[in-house]
Amino acid sequence: MKVRASFLFFALALAVACAQPASSPTSPAGAGGSTAAGPGLVLSATVQFGNDPVGSPFPPPSGHDQSGHGRDNLIPRTVVIDKGGTVTFKTVAPIHQVAIYADGAEASEINQGAVVIKAGCPPVPYINDANHRLAVLGEPPCKGGSFNPTYTFNTPGRYLVICTFIPHFSVGMYGWVEVRDRR
Repeated sequence: MKVRASFLFFALALAVACAQPASSPTSPAGAGGSTAAGPGLVLSATVQFGNDPVGSPFPPPSGHDQSGHGRDNLIPRTVVIDKGGTVTFKTVAPIHQVAIYADGAEASEINQGAVVIKAGCPPVPYINDANHRLAVLGEPPCKGGSFNPTYTFNTPGRYLVICTFIPHFSVGMYGWVEVRDRR
């Protein structure tokens, strides 16, 4: 009986742990926010593009279990800053490219058929959907772009941020920047 109860407790704990999302919304303080610029204002945050230490290696081995996609996410998935705040996007792999879409844009609206091939590092497909796009933050690092591009958000709203590398976007490598008007 004691062994059965221990097994049930372990199974329940495992189920709860596995049910947690890979990256989830966070508070400004947990998102790398800073309140140093004013009373209660959050004027900076950091979003990490990718989590290379997790999942199976690349290229995937034979019989790949798809765990490599655990690295294709944003950490945190949502940050909250105040109007006039800046977000730094830390790209941990040279193939990531950051694009920002207008307030209210949804991932389901991104046209993955609008493609550009980036010659070089290697020649791979990137999303080139200009509809509601506010910015593409330079080239991917493998083409000489920054590993830490930044963007300042001056208008309140909820902005979609994506990795334009199609295989990453298609497995959910996108998130949001929520900008508050508290001034």
